[in-house]
Amino acid sequence: MIYIDLEKIYREQNIPNKYILTLVVSARARQLSERRDAESDEKYISKAVEDVQNGRISYRILEPTQAATEAVEQ
Repeated sequence: MIYIDLEKIYREQNIPNKYILTLVVSARARQLSERRDAESDEKYISKAVEDVQNGRISYRILEPTQAATEAVEQ
């Protein structure tokens, strides 16, 4: 198993805490699994962590009222 310093990642990427980091990584892993990147032999979670670590992923936190409004608009 590969050791990943999650605290270092969320501090370097200005992610408020490890729980939000978990949400960001899981959302990215889901994107990768839905896309089914056939060229990659790497696991989706490992690739998602790498993407976050290298700054390829951005995120934003919506306020509850914003999230409800955006859900209705879609």
